[in-house]
Amino acid sequence: MKRGLLYFVLAALPLLLAAQDMPFNVKTNTNYSVSSLVGKVEIDSVKFYQLRLIQEFKYKKFGVGLDLDFLFDRDYHLKNSDWDNIGDILDKFYYFRYAENTDPVFFHLGGFPNYSIGNGLVMLNYSNMHFYPDLRHHGILLGGRLNTFLQPSFELFSSDMKKNQIVAFSTHVHPLPDSTLKYVDQGILGFSLYTDRDQYSNLSYILPDSLYTELKPGKKDNVLFWGLDYTQPIVKNDKLEYGVYTEIAQMIDGGTGYILPGVYFDFDVVKVNLEYRRHGDKFTPGFFDHFYEEERAIQDTLADGTPYIISKQEALQSQKASYGFYGKVQATIAQRIKTMIAWQNMYGDELKDGKSLWFDLKVDTRYKRLENVSFSYSKTSVEKLSLGKIAVPKARLSTGVTMSLNEKRRWFFIAKYSEKYKDKEGEIKWWKDTQRSFALGVKFTF
Repeated sequence: MKRGLLYFVLAALPLLLAAQDMPFNVKTNTNYSVSSLVGKVEIDSVKFYQLRLIQEFKYKKFGVGLDLDFLFDRDYHLKNSDWDNIGDILDKFYYFRYAENTDPVFFHLGGFPNYSIGNGLVMLNYSNMHFYPDLRHHGILLGGRLNTFLQPSFELFSSDMKKNQIVAFSTHVHPLPDSTLKYVDQGILGFSLYTDRDQYSNLSYILPDSLYTELKPGKKDNVLFWGLDYTQPIVKNDKLEYGVYTEIAQMIDGGTGYILPGVYFDFDVVKVNLEYRRHGDKFTPGFFDHFYEEERAIQDTLADGTPYIISKQEALQSQKASYGFYGKVQATIAQRIKTMIAWQNMYGDELKDGKSLWFDLKVDTRYKRLENVSFSYSKTSVEKLSLGKIAVPKARLSTGVTMSLNEKRRWFFIAKYSEKYKDKEGEIKWWKDTQRSFALGVKFTF
């Protein structure tokens, strides 16, 4: 009976869940919700049926997320090796958190889909979930603030508290809290440190086993940054805030980058940032970005075709100085529509790929059964933005939709689709040069 039920469930939704994203989320104020995903996966050339149950619990300021992944062979026997030690059990926690970053003390343990520090000159939208769920990092963020002189605050971040390879620390203070000059006492000064203690640690996930054994470096390659930032409001009231900011960051044994100056305008529903940026040789902004886990070390080839490994830091040794502008516009309309567009134009004597574009749209529709819709697109470090072309090298696209299956909005159907275009010279052939990911799920909230 149990085998028949399992067969029915697995056969009812024969979905291919490749390159999966973070667990599905639905906006809810309830204390408990559960999502389910059913499909097929391939691990080490062996195919499995998959059943994932994603559960979220809330109690006051605490929150817990569980991601239970059950794999069954073709005879519907559970893959026991995923459940036979303490480390496996810990992998089932998606997150465990307490409070928000505006509270006196807060922490978050588990997955981080987007994490930034300061204005993102070094760490911008970093994610420790790039290979999730095949690789589950137990990241940790500890932070707090004191309502005392200088009003200090701090954040300590590690992408994985077991290995502590990608680590960052930042602290901010109000350096002139008792100034008699209006708004000067609201200025914020920050200091930050960043490091990756082993840039080669992603190789086992991006290289075939045979090539990994052949090319694996015999030593670690660490990278270290430090940074300073300052933000000064000029006008601040209930309807409007605007001010200026600056930031400097340096990579040890590398180059230096500046934001000098940056200006921001916050009209409540619309926030605008505009920055003049200048980077010396051997420096790139957003070193720890959303795709860093994939790009921290990559395989390259010599002129004769011999493969070798190069870290992101080593690749910057040929990066030349550049200057240009970065801008971002964020808008929130009636708490239902959230959109962001950002762009960067950098120029330099030997720089050909200094343009980038990011776009994100989230619509909380609540229109009949349509719960929400999302769409995002990015192209980074390209020669031309080519606004009319979607499928270009280094570009990525994703979209998702959520629909309620009943009037009480307890059952939800969720679909996600994404595309990643091959990094190559010449024109992208949409069908051949595109890596696709498609997933369906169902969520129930209590």
